[in-house]
Amino acid sequence: MYVLGVTGGIGSGKTTAARLFGELGATVIDLDDLAKKLIAAGGPLAKDVIAAFGPEVAGSDGGVDTQALADLAFASPDASRNLDRIVHPGVYAAAAGAIDMLGEMPEPPSVIVIDVPLLVEAPEFFDLLDGVLVVSADEDQRVARLLERGMSEDDVRARIALQASDAERRDIADWTVENDDDKTSFESLLVSWWDLEMAGRDS
Repeated sequence: MYVLGVTGGIGSGKTTAARLFGELGATVIDLDDLAKKLIAAGGPLAKDVIAAFGPEVAGSDGGVDTQALADLAFASPDASRNLDRIVHPGVYAAAAGAIDMLGEMPEPPSVIVIDVPLLVEAPEFFDLLDGVLVVSADEDQRVARLLERGMSEDDVRARIALQASDAERRDIADWTVENDDDKTSFESLLVSWWDLEMAGRDS
């Protein structure tokens, strides 16, 4: 069972890569999804996040309003680090538990892909991984993609500024795939990479 971390900056295409690898046979664990569940209504971290960021991030159901939280958490490096301090330990525990559970199955998956948004910023997650694939893309292209999704340019630039640089991500990569072309070309590169490096792997 091989655990592959897939990471990249916002708008780089890392989630597209993780989704495609799932279609190619990997079991995918999305850390953003885990985090959202932990701060949703009834989640174990919802009260801690609301206590840290104030009642304005509380949703009507008792969980965290993720858009209101994003507006505050991405406003400054200190706020972003505070959110990470609260959420990352719970996400780590949930991911580690999921990997353990998958490993105990009668037929464990050959490859587990973990979609890790902030691997450079949260090095404790390296403990869960056997290898790291970084998806890289030109910043202007990343901004353009996110504008098409309805984000404002100010919001996009602010989030990019709070994340590690592509150079820092390349420093921790075992492999890098560039996403500077159209979606079809990117997916073709991913399939070729998967066939070369992951297909048939079981370790």
